[in-house]
Amino acid sequence: MTEIIRAQLPRGPNGEKDPNDFARSGNVHILNDAIAEQAKAAGPAPPRFHLLTPDELASRPAAQYRIKRVLPAEGIAVIYGPPKSGKTFIVLDAAAAITEGREWFGYRTRPCPIVYVGLEGEGGLSQRWQAYRLVKGDAGKDRLKFVTAQLSLLLADDITDLANAIKAARADAGIVVIDTLNAASPGADENSSVDMGRIIAAAKRLQATLGGLVLLVHHAGKELSRGLRGHSSLSGAVDAILEVSRDNNDNREWAVTRAKDGPESEPRPFRLDVVEIGTDEDGDPITSCIVEPVEHKSGEVARHRKPPGGNQKIALEAIGEALKASSEYGKSGAPDFRPCVRYDAAVDAAADRLPVEKKRTRERARLAVQGLVSAGHLSYQDDWVWLP
Repeated sequence: MTEIIRAQLPRGPNGEKDPNDFARSGNVHILNDAIAEQAKAAGPAPPRFHLLTPDELASRPAAQYRIKRVLPAEGIAVIYGPPKSGKTFIVLDAAAAITEGREWFGYRTRPCPIVYVGLEGEGGLSQRWQAYRLVKGDAGKDRLKFVTAQLSLLLADDITDLANAIKAARADAGIVVIDTLNAASPGADENSSVDMGRIIAAAKRLQATLGGLVLLVHHAGKELSRGLRGHSSLSGAVDAILEVSRDNNDNREWAVTRAKDGPESEPRPFRLDVVEIGTDEDGDPITSCIVEPVEHKSGEVARHRKPPGGNQKIALEAIGEALKASSEYGKSGAPDFRPCVRYDAAVDAAADRLPVEKKRTRERARLAVQGLVSAGHLSYQDDWVWLP
């Protein structure tokens, strides 16, 4: 590796001022001697890599949070869900709670500035904030800013301009919400590893420039059990993933489905309450919604909760299909009407679907099946598996 030395050029005996002067006068040796003397006085350059002892590593501070066990203070996170699931309402509610420093769904928060880049409908975002402020107040409004101008993560100038605007407002080192990833990457193919790589690199550049957390709002894929829409590199590049879901009975919930420095969470149910915020020019009411947590009834969580992990969801779907195709019923204590499959067949079915490296599919599939059994999503006895 080439070593760079910064040296003060000496004045030569014949008035030489730069290397070209020394070369023309034949006094290059004077220049070389001066540089060598300064390099000796400067001493060796510090090592580029510092090797930590186990004690030094253990003494490093723990990862900080914005919402404890939900959102880290630094890095990249994604919140996603299908259309009409309520993900934007959840994001806005969480953002407001953080700016106020109040608990959110029972989790502690640490206040910080938040910049919400809303790219899918300025009018709708305005109405959502009006509804929130009307019902829950705006105690943290000084920490909350909105951007509604169009933005492309694929344009370096857009990232630079956004970062400069955030720094000028002294809102860096907080959270930047990009709603949505699709709207912020016009023309990109989300299924392409190249385009998704560019999107990820842009989000990381924004985070490195500002510090804090970049939170991407994204859509679910057509098959909800497969998680995030688009190339799988996105899920591997982020520090936390939150899923928002809604069933056919209008039951909504969110859950942490991936956290690099913490556990996944149980689903947290919520509802959207309609709020009237005014009337339009025809005298008709203008409405929006706010998020309200919903308490589970006793015993309901154990019976109806979804598998928290992305791999578990995929595994349960695959095993469910294997059970439908099975001709074995009522094995090892299962009800007579319950189809059953062997444990290894359940692992094989899950392994065929999991989006992980081929050499790790059986290991991950086995962990997913074990997790499903432990959580009560599958019954297992004497090498047979069935749905409870």
